[in-house]
Amino acid sequence: MPSASSYATPRLDSRPVERFSSTLGDLAGVLRTATSQIVPAPVSPATAFTGMALATDAVRPGDLFVALRGASAHGARFVDRALQAGAAAVLTDVEGAALVDGALPTLVVEDPRRAVGPAAVHLYRSPADALTTVGITGTQGKTTTAFYVAAAAGMDSAGTIGSIGTTIHDVLFPPTLTTPEAPELQALFAVMREQGLTTVAVEASSHALVQGRVDGFAFDAGIFLNLGHDHRDYHPTQADYFAAKALLLTPEHAKVGIVDVDSHWGRVLATQATVPVRTASAAGADADWRAEDIRLRADGSSFLVRSPEGEAVPFRTQLTGAFNVNNILAAVAALAEDGRSLADMAAGIAELASVEGRLQRFDFGQDFTAIVDSAHKPEAVAAALRAVRTTSPQGRIIAVLGANGNRDTAKRRMMGRFAAMTADVLIVTDDNPYDDDPAEIRAALIDGARSSSAEIVEIGDRREAMSAAVRMARPDDTVVILGKGHERYHALAGGEIPWYDPDVLREVIAEL
Repeated sequence: MPSASSYATPRLDSRPVERFSSTLGDLAGVLRTATSQIVPAPVSPATAFTGMALATDAVRPGDLFVALRGASAHGARFVDRALQAGAAAVLTDVEGAALVDGALPTLVVEDPRRAVGPAAVHLYRSPADALTTVGITGTQGKTTTAFYVAAAAGMDSAGTIGSIGTTIHDVLFPPTLTTPEAPELQALFAVMREQGLTTVAVEASSHALVQGRVDGFAFDAGIFLNLGHDHRDYHPTQADYFAAKALLLTPEHAKVGIVDVDSHWGRVLATQATVPVRTASAAGADADWRAEDIRLRADGSSFLVRSPEGEAVPFRTQLTGAFNVNNILAAVAALAEDGRSLADMAAGIAELASVEGRLQRFDFGQDFTAIVDSAHKPEAVAAALRAVRTTSPQGRIIAVLGANGNRDTAKRRMMGRFAAMTADVLIVTDDNPYDDDPAEIRAALIDGARSSSAEIVEIGDRREAMSAAVRMARPDDTVVILGKGHERYHALAGGEIPWYDPDVLREVIAEL
């Protein structure tokens, strides 16, 4: 698979080589139809633009600057910066137009956030129409499932867009957001169309769905994996969080839905989705798509995929964990809706050796198993450690875990409790505390873990925590470093410092 070593230099230009253009007059007509908003005719309808940007530091000469109302300030307050960067026009609301005050030709709409997606689709001439597009939502598993979609479709002709970056063919480019804002997303689709790709898998976060980043087109298939505890700093209740995820399976966002029904929220969504739904289960539930005869091993898994028509094809994966069987099943079902052959997809799935930071094993010459995983949510922590326990039952699990600052505080105790339910040794450390008190974060994790029989060790310094874990490991043990996965920074009160868990793991093992 693509890895950090294949980061491009310079990085991917997220816009296509082909130059696209539209006028404010044409765009006004498109938005009236696509969004049903009242869109007055612009004062300068012939003004042309050749790109779009929401942030002033992303504006290029000829761009349409989209000025949105922010949490602390309206984007139109920064129109001078956009003008200096070469913006040709502005798309904003009435309040923004007053702030622009004629500095640039302006198109005014009632809700510019809802106009951005259709505007970007219009500018880049509906690039998703040239691709098989699969949108994936869920609290955990989005990244791995996206790579399974690409592997099943053929990595040489598929791309992914998500939290670890953008992949085109076999090259991985650094990430921006899990789901890019609509102008960048549609520009990336145009790049992929230009590069001759046939398939793209996109991680559709709850924020992206609520904020309209995937508006203006419908995925050929939308996948719902699961719903756990996360983002309660953004979604007030679990029902609100579910409603955000469920937006993917509406006609505006997907043509067909693939729903994993091995969870309560999956079963709820299967009955509520407003698009045709195919259900999937790896736990024996009555579903359209089923995984059967599942055999989990430390070096991967094997199972049968049974289609709605009764066809049964053996699958094998090099990635471990029962949850990856569910992920593969969803990916395969989504592409089968596009007419892909199960046998062809099985071959592609078998070739995928790993996904960066997802139960990723490292051999640095040590006599114990070492794994790095990105789990930073309660259910993901539990699933990762259960996968290790299932496939490595002989030795101890030594888990290193922290929790983010400036985020949902309620999940910290749950993370500690879930980790201690499976780990034999839990080393509580720091993981991007930002401006929060690291000691308070660690205390919450430890408080959640107290009722378990696990040995609990507190070491704030992350490197020292990892060093302690490898020093106490015996040959049958497994050291699991949780939380960061693919991340390349450690966010402290004074700012971010370079950090990559696999590199630090290699260094502390070399010191043994």
